[in-house]
This record gives sequence, C-alpha cells and structure tokens, in this order.
Amino acid sequence: MAKTKSLLNSSIIPSQYLLKILLTLIFLIHQHKANALAAYTTPKNIFERIKSTPEDKRIDLANNIYKTNFRRVDAAIVMANLDTLNAIAQGLNDKHLQCEVLAMRADYYSVNKGLNQLSTSYYQQAVNLAKANNMTVETGIYFHFLGRYFFVYKQYAPACRYYLQSQEQFRQAGFKNVPDIYYYLSQVADMYFALGDYDNAKINLEEALKYAPANSRDKVNIINTIGLIYRNYKQFPAAISRFNQALNLAIANKDSVWIGIATGNIGACYFLQGQYQKAIPYIKTDYTTSVKYGEEVNGAIALLRLIKINIDYKNFDEAGSLLNTVLLILTKTHEDVLGLWANYYDLKSQLCEKLGQDSQSIVYRKIYEQDKDSIAKRDDMAAVERVKLQWEIDKRTTQLNKLKADGNVQLIEIDATIAVLILLIVISVLVYNRQRIKSKKDKELMLAEKRMVDEELKHASAFLRRFTENLRQKNALIENFKEEIEKLSQQSTVKADAGHLEKLMQAHIMTDENWGEFKKLFSKVHPGFFVNLSKQHPHLSATDTRMLALIKLGLNNVEMANMLGITVEGIKKAKQRLRKKMDM
Repeated sequence: MAKTKSLLNSSIIPSQYLLKILLTLIFLIHQHKANALAAYTTPKNIFERIKSTPEDKRIDLANNIYKTNFRRVDAAIVMANLDTLNAIAQGLNDKHLQCEVLAMRADYYSVNKGLNQLSTSYYQQAVNLAKANNMTVETGIYFHFLGRYFFVYKQYAPACRYYLQSQEQFRQAGFKNVPDIYYYLSQVADMYFALGDYDNAKINLEEALKYAPANSRDKVNIINTIGLIYRNYKQFPAAISRFNQALNLAIANKDSVWIGIATGNIGACYFLQGQYQKAIPYIKTDYTTSVKYGEEVNGAIALLRLIKINIDYKNFDEAGSLLNTVLLILTKTHEDVLGLWANYYDLKSQLCEKLGQDSQSIVYRKIYEQDKDSIAKRDDMAAVERVKLQWEIDKRTTQLNKLKADGNVQLIEIDATIAVLILLIVISVLVYNRQRIKSKKDKELMLAEKRMVDEELKHASAFLRRFTENLRQKNALIENFKEEIEKLSQQSTVKADAGHLEKLMQAHIMTDENWGEFKKLFSKVHPGFFVNLSKQHPHLSATDTRMLALIKLGLNNVEMANMLGITVEGIKKAKQRLRKKMDM
C-alpha cells in the first residue's frame, strides 16, 4: 500500500509540471495573438491625420493615439509606429513633436521595464534636442519628465537633480509663459512631501497656487495639501482654514470625492486635538464617502480614528466590530499601508487591555512595536534621502553660482577696455552736465533772489509810502486837535473835553511800538541806513536816529513835531544839536 502511494505521488509530480508548461504555452499563444491582433487592427497610417492637425494640437493628439493603441503591445510594433510618427514630425519640421516622440519611447520602456537605461537615454535625447533648438520651455518639460521618472522608482537624488534643472529652465522662460506650470510645481511638491520636507513642498505648492485654474480639481488638491502640511506642523487653525477652502471649492464644483477628503481632513484636525465631539460627524462623512467611491484605504483611516474614539468612550463592542472591518480592508489592499497596520495593532492591543485580555494585548503590542520599528527605519531612510536632496540643491546652487561667476569673469576680461572707455566718457559727460546744471541753477537762483528782493523792495516802498502818507494825515489830525484844545482850554466849562482830546492826540504820536514797525519798513526801503549811521556816529541817541529817519522821508518841521510830540521850536533846536554832533 505504501509502495502504491509512492508510485501515485511520483506520477503526480510530472503531471503538475506538464500542467504548468501547458498553461504557460497557452498564455504565450494568447499574448502572441493579442499582439498580432493589435498589429493587424492598428492601421499603418494611424498617425497620418497628424499632418492635417494644427501645430498646437499635434502633441495632444499624438499622445492620445500612442496611449490608446501602443502602450502595452510588442516593442517592435510600438517602435515601428513611433518611427512613422517621427518621420511625419520631421516632414512638418516640428521639433516639439520630435521631442515628444522621444518621450513616448522613454515612457513605453518605463511602463514595461521599470527603471531602465533605454528610458533614461530617450528622455535625455529629448532634453538635448530641445536645448539644441533653443526651446527653453520644452527643455524644462523634458528635464521634469526625467525627474518624475526617477521619482516614480524612488530614485530621489537624481529626481531632485532633474527637477531643479527643470525649474531653472522654467524660471528663464518665466513661469507665466509655461503652460500648466502649476502641474509641474505640484509634482515637485509631491516629492518633497513624500520625504517629509514640508518646507520645500509648501514653497512649490504656494507657487503652483498662483497659476492653478480657478475652480479646478487641481486647485482643490493644492490647497488641501498645504492644509496637510500645516496639520503635520500641528498648526491646526491654519490647517482647518485651508481644508475649509478646499471643501468650499469642492462643493462649488459638486466634486463628491474631494468633498469627502476635505471633510475627513477637517475631522482629523479635531481628532488630533482630542475634540472628539466635533470630529465624529466629519469622520463619519469621510468614511461613507470613501466607501461610496471605492477609496478603501482612506475609509480604513477614518475607521481607525472612530475606533480610538470608541475605546476612549468605552464603547468596546463598537470598537471591536470596527477593528474587524479595518482588518478586512487592510488584508485586501495592495497598497503600502504599514502605518495603518501599526495603528491597527496598537488599537487592538489597547482594546484587549481594556477587556482584561492581557496575554493577547501583549501579542498585539509586540506586532505593533515591530511595525513601528519598520516605520522608523523607513523614516530614517527618508531622512537620508532628505539629506541627499539638500545636497543636490546645494550642489546645484553652487554650480549655478560658479557658472555666473565664470561668466562674469569672461565678460570682464572681454569688455574691460570698452568698459573703461565708456566709464571715462560717462564721467566726462556727468562732470560737464553737473557743471552746466550747477551754473544754470546758480543763475536761476540769483535771478530768483533778485526777483524776490525787487518784489520785497517794491512792496516795502509801497508800504513806506502809505505809512508816510498816514503820518501826514495824522499830522493834520493832530493840528486840528491842537486848535480844538486851545479853544477848549480858554473855556473853563469844557476843560474835561480838552483833556480827552489831549489823550486822543497822544495816541496818534509815534510810540515805541509804532517806531518798531516803522523802522522795519524803513530798513527794507533804505537798507543799511541805521547800521551806517550807528557806525559813523555812535554817539547819536534814539531820538536823534528817529529825527534823521523822518528827515530822510522829507517831512517838514511841523510834521516831525507832531509825530514826535514836541513843538516846532523843539524840532529846530534838535536839528541844531544834530549838526553839532554830526559835525555838519
């Protein structure tokens, strides 16, 4: 019996191999037929209509044809058809399309072979062709394609290098002149975000936001990612503000998927702050939306948060039920969800501990610690990659500075003589102009000062004439007062009235205050009069000076007597004293 069993086993082994071989042959035949069918059903002139397509629409049409018909078929068929497309591009002298054909070849090998030398070579050829034809924007685009290609395969250092070269080209062209620049900036931000370099991610996202189309899904995505950065920094008010912006824009667009994502992110902010009552409605909405649109991993994240809340609220049955649902989701998914597994085992351990199942709690705790160690190692690798990225950034900056410095040195060496000559000419012109301008200004200033002095003299002369005329009018009035005083003085009954007139007359005699105003006007019309008088005759009194000023104005003895409040005889005697003092 044992021998029979052995024989049966020996006969089974060959049949298994035969079955495998048969299945393999069937698969190969099927694949060959599929390729043959594709070759047969794909017209040889499938790219022919590119010839009659406007230049600005050729690349989009060519890409659509390539991705629909050739991305997954035999390499020989693809390359033959792309040769045809390249010939059409050459016939149209369309360098942009020729570059894109090279990018299609690179894409094909990337999709079908992963990271490979052919893709790298074709992308580099596209860059070189764009450079050779002075197509700055296209050079930036194909540098970006190279960066994205390396990023997809987690080659972060070269990805960063090409992204930096791409952005350098875009800056030369001007971001506003690069179609869909927000798309390229967002993809660079994706790399930084994936490695935890949130500062550089935020810089690129905020720049992308300036160019993103209004009310677009891309804009919602950019705003939401900025919110995630603030959340990772634990700046929750700023994060919630961004998530609300994204939510409102998603609602305006009637975009159910993004409504769910933004809602879940708001709930996560409240959850991380321990504000469970505020968080629960948002998290539940996030979960139902995720289930509706097949976002199972996102749904698992929402459930894990609800499980934590239920454990803290001692709803252990609900927490256990939700953990089972999460287990089903994580088991089915093919995505990298190590962090979610760690979270699951952590919560499973906490629930067992609350239920008094200590041995099971320890088992789950050990698994959690193992997963946490794996995450820590992965984070360490990300930290290393961040260092590499920073090194690439610094190296690129140094290279650019060196190129600029070398270029400056060459320019200085070539243009030194010309620069010196130009400098001498400029200095000469500047000196001449300066002297001319100074001379002109001085002349204008002198003329302005003369006009001002003439104007002041004119006004002062007019004022002095009016002042002198006023003096004469006052003299007439004083004469009248004197006659009235003499008449009234002879009548004893009206002596009081005579006293009033005497006071009124005194008010019109030149006082010290009046003299001060008079002297200002007089000095403007006759500048230096009083100064010269004091220098030549320093022994003259103030009364002598006043009398000489009145004489200068041409007042007679009576007018001077009235103004100074003395008699005509007093004036005559004063004049005699003045002649003696002045030796006249």
